[in-house]
Amino acid sequence: MSALKPGSLALIIGARTLSGRVNIGKSVCLFERYCPGERFINPVNGVDTVLPADSGCSLWLVTGDVIAFDRQPGFAFVRDDHLMPLDSDFSSSDVLERMMD
Repeated sequence: MSALKPGSLALIIGARTLSGRVNIGKSVCLFERYCPGERFINPVNGVDTVLPADSGCSLWLVTGDVIAFDRQPGFAFVRDDHLMPLDSDFSSSDVLERMMD
């Protein structure tokens, strides 16, 4: 499988939070991967945003038919291990294997 990279498509295959679980199974466009404490402008709503320093890991800002933790539509923050690239060859067994991890 190819590495995740900005501008590519991915499938959300997992979530740690209850609010994130509504996005499982949705395809998204990867915008950028942000590190804890990093400041950026959200491309969907134009808000100056800081990924909390205590978030514990880097997160991808993804766009598409998804919902953020605060119920805003159009974007979400997702961990690397909860994304599967769609720009490469994969089979349904790949999806099941990644979802079971």
